[in-house]
Amino acid sequence: MINCEVCGKPALKNVVICSKRCEKVRLYVYKLIDKYFPLHGCSNCWEDLGGRCTDECRKEFQAGREFADDIWSLVKMLL
Repeated sequence: MINCEVCGKPALKNVVICSKRCEKVRLYVYKLIDKYFPLHGCSNCWEDLGGRCTDECRKEFQAGREFADDIWSLVKMLL
């Protein structure tokens, strides 16, 4: 059985969340991540596995990952 991506409780069948509440939280977190890190590094990061990324792109990608990890940690702590 899969656990909810947000709170860790058992998820509903064939989905990654357990309730509408967790789905709202999940979508809001993704909206925040996209708002503050819209390119997730740069357009080349995903296309060529980082082969042409600049140091600035790598730093933005790393900052975006840290931001996402911190937001998810906050959500899990509050729940």
